[in-house]
This record gives sequence, structure tokens and C-alpha cells, in this order.
Amino acid sequence: MRVMPTLEGGLRIDVETETDWRVLEQIGPDALGTQGEDLAGRLGALMDEGAHWDDYVVPELQEIFSGQLGRVTGAVQAARRKAESRAAGAAGKLFIARGDGPEWYGALNQARLALETRHQFSGSHGLEALGSFPEAKRAAFLRSQFYCALQSLLLEHVLD
Repeated sequence: MRVMPTLEGGLRIDVETETDWRVLEQIGPDALGTQGEDLAGRLGALMDEGAHWDDYVVPELQEIFSGQLGRVTGAVQAARRKAESRAAGAAGKLFIARGDGPEWYGALNQARLALETRHQFSGSHGLEALGSFPEAKRAAFLRSQFYCALQSLLLEHVLD
């Protein structure tokens, strides 16, 4: 997979393999917690009940967060369908327009936060601990690192 800026102020992702598509398709599932709860629900659980967070804040956050994930998931699915219709094998292109940057950034952030909560990467010492991880945790760590790198590219080239 290659990611590069476009002249219009977005990003272009060249998807080269089936694995690349699977990584991109994993953003949505990665954003859900271990019990399938979303980030808004996890944040709400941390708040004092007297603050009425669940009544006032969580519903709006759920709408925003699910919208981000829906748009990103939809964009990945549409790009994959387009690649498959051209009989290009696994190869395809995915474009993130300037206006879509905030949604992508938010969806990637949700996925990274959920992966961190689920796997507790922060206690590890980065890549040097990678060999000691079980396979599922190693794959999740690598996806989290990819999401972080993509967020950095969004900040550098797409978001003002």
C-alpha cells in the first residue's frame, strides 16, 4: 500500500494487495470495544452519573462517531467495488478528499483508542516488544501503527 498527497489537498491510497484491503476494512471493527460498544459509550461509562453525560453528551457523540465510521467504511467499500468491477485484481485506489479529512482522522482515532484499550500497547516498548506479542495482538499493533501513520499524513497534507 502506498499513500501520497494529491494536488487537490487530499490523499491517494494505492491498494496493492488483498491484505491492504483487509487492513482498510478493519478500521470499523477495530473502532468497537470488546463488547461491541462504541467510543462514546466507553467515555460515558467513565463519567460521574450526576453529570448526566449519558443523557446529553453520549447521544451526540454517538451520532458523530458513527457518522465518521460509516463514511470511512462506505468509502473503503466503494473503492473496493470499483477496483473489482475493473477486474484489477486486488489493486485499486482510494481517495481521501480534503473535506473528508476530519471524518477519516476521527474514525482512525476511534480505532486506535479501541485497540489500545483492548490490547494495552502503551505498557509495551513499541516495535522491540512486537516479537513477544501473540499473533492477534501483533496484527492489532501493526494496524494501530498504520492508523497513526495515516493520521500523521492527514495532519500534514489534508487538515488545516
